[in-house]
Amino acid sequence: MLQILRRLNCIHPSLMPDEVVQAMLRYKKPNQPGDIKPKPGIIDELGRAKGVGRRKTSSAVAWLVEGEGEVLVNGKSLSQFFGRLHHRESAVWALKATQRLDKYNVFALVQGGGLTGQAEAMTLAVAKSLLVHEPALKPALRRAGTITRDPRKVERKKPGHVKARKMPTWVKR
Repeated sequence: MLQILRRLNCIHPSLMPDEVVQAMLRYKKPNQPGDIKPKPGIIDELGRAKGVGRRKTSSAVAWLVEGEGEVLVNGKSLSQFFGRLHHRESAVWALKATQRLDKYNVFALVQGGGLTGQAEAMTLAVAKSLLVHEPALKPALRRAGTITRDPRKVERKKPGHVKARKMPTWVKR
């Protein structure tokens, strides 16, 4: 019984038939006051969905609107802003992994850190805004690794060390 309920629970709520919803409500726990629910994304009157992403010390805000695949980063085209191919691929990886590259226009503002951090922050922002437009893409985006925030930051330098972990050369005498 539990296996069946778990498999039914994997169906996206927008695709789930009403009979299944009613049957599953009997087995659902009531919401606790401490439960944290993420705010649902909203599409504004201009058809834009907003997503925010962070990586290292970089942050990015991306607006996704249906269009023909134009990508602007801080007012410049993708190829002008990111010189390396790896950064350009990384910035729009969420769209490329779901074959939506020519379906949406992206307008992004990135700041802080270096180009790698900015490109990966933009990946997360684009993925989150894509989820607002098409929530059914969540499993595909999770498999592509675009909706998980990378929490790693630069480790601080410690006193008595050359760098964060490197020790000075040990001398016996």
